[in-house]
Amino acid sequence: MKQRAISRTVMLALIIVLMTLTHVSAGSAKRGIQGDWQLQVDVDGQQLASILSLSKNADGTLKGEWLSFWGITELREIKYESRQLSFVMTIRLDEGDTDTKFAGSVRQGELSGVFSNYAGEYKARGKRLRRMPFVAGNWETKLKVGDREFTANLIVKANEQGKLSAEWQSQWGEHEISNVQFKAGKLTFDRKSKFQDRQWESSFDGTVKGHTLSGTFKSERGGITLEGKRAGAAIIGQWELEITSDSGSRKQLLRVLPDLSARYGAISIEKVDIDGNNVAFKTTLEFGDQTFDIGFTGRIKAMKLSGEITTSRGTSKVTGERRRRTPAKPNTTRLRKTSRRPDILYVPTPQDVVDKMLELAQVTKDDLVYDLGCGDGRIVVTAAKKYGCKAIGYDIARKRVRESLANVEKSNVGHLVRIKQEDVFTLDLSKASVITLYLLPELNVRLIPQLEKLKPGSRIVSHDFDMKGVKPDKVIKVHSSDGDWAEHTVYLWTAPLKIEEAE
Repeated sequence: MKQRAISRTVMLALIIVLMTLTHVSAGSAKRGIQGDWQLQVDVDGQQLASILSLSKNADGTLKGEWLSFWGITELREIKYESRQLSFVMTIRLDEGDTDTKFAGSVRQGELSGVFSNYAGEYKARGKRLRRMPFVAGNWETKLKVGDREFTANLIVKANEQGKLSAEWQSQWGEHEISNVQFKAGKLTFDRKSKFQDRQWESSFDGTVKGHTLSGTFKSERGGITLEGKRAGAAIIGQWELEITSDSGSRKQLLRVLPDLSARYGAISIEKVDIDGNNVAFKTTLEFGDQTFDIGFTGRIKAMKLSGEITTSRGTSKVTGERRRRTPAKPNTTRLRKTSRRPDILYVPTPQDVVDKMLELAQVTKDDLVYDLGCGDGRIVVTAAKKYGCKAIGYDIARKRVRESLANVEKSNVGHLVRIKQEDVFTLDLSKASVITLYLLPELNVRLIPQLEKLKPGSRIVSHDFDMKGVKPDKVIKVHSSDGDWAEHTVYLWTAPLKIEEAE
């Protein structure tokens, strides 16, 4: 009897272990290999820090970069199957270019493998970098109490496990914040306050949109509204840098995170200082017994970053632009058959940019929205759900049409939204009152003859790309929190189009 009980216990334990392993395996498989992996490469007993950054092209194939102190190296021949990863990269050396191959595997959340080239083999091991919650950072806030206005700083932090904490910095009293939660753009927390001999508790409920925060403190004493902006918003995001010295030029990636910490290639930067448009950071790189001081000073102007970076090897000039996602030219060999091949591959517009596009177009329930190149249908679905208007999404790719139809069904807006497989350059657009676009600039220009037939007062909004020869009525910038914190541009035109005279 006792032996039978022990056997049941052992069997139950095995089942639990197997269920756990299955759950972990399924979760890892769902996430795949995409993301940033921080690796240590063993080079003659010294550990060289690098970052392997993997993502997907619009057609679903893998693309990647190898980030190190020496710059950005593009990867090719990337393969990932059954937890086995391989790729090839070309490294430039003084004696010429050499191909380096990587072969490795992912086990229990760790990536390990071997780099090999003509000089030998080098072992590498590392883990995926956890993404920083977008709410993290220093929020400079203003609070209104009656006719009076007070300022305070809300500092939101995330630990290595992603758990949030916060600190309230104010010249008025002492404050303790707990139960910090952030989900789907909503920030909530509880606060205990003490000022002189008074104590009270309050709760905060707010919304983060890009680099702005708005919300309300509620307590027994009533409500207090809060408006805030993120400190250092102008520098947050990814900057692709061109570093030029007497020995030539190379590319490097500067990633500034929401809390103003950063990574210069694979090197961690504790804090980026920003004063107006002036930007600076310092750090020290350790390699074996050697240390190298690195310092940058520069300036942001017209969405470009320029300055100088100084190391023990000298000073180099730096120029850079913010990296952003753009529609890619299609790889026709990977497209499904259609009546005509698409002119671009699908890249989704971030949801907060979709919201701003429809807001800028001043959509109402009486409008008819046409989305040209509707992708997964998010724009027409949002228009129907948010404004109650009718909308039609057009796309030439059958895969996109199927995705849009599924989105319409899931969102229960089939009574308002239709999806059609059509070539957008053959459409009669005259019935639409709002046109939405996320096409390349030359494709926007091709649409001009059709757009000139719109009824007066009809609005056209385009994500990121303008329409050469047509003057926009308005151009706005949108800091997206859906993605890599990039800044996006939205253009607005109103019919009849304002055609600019050729110079």
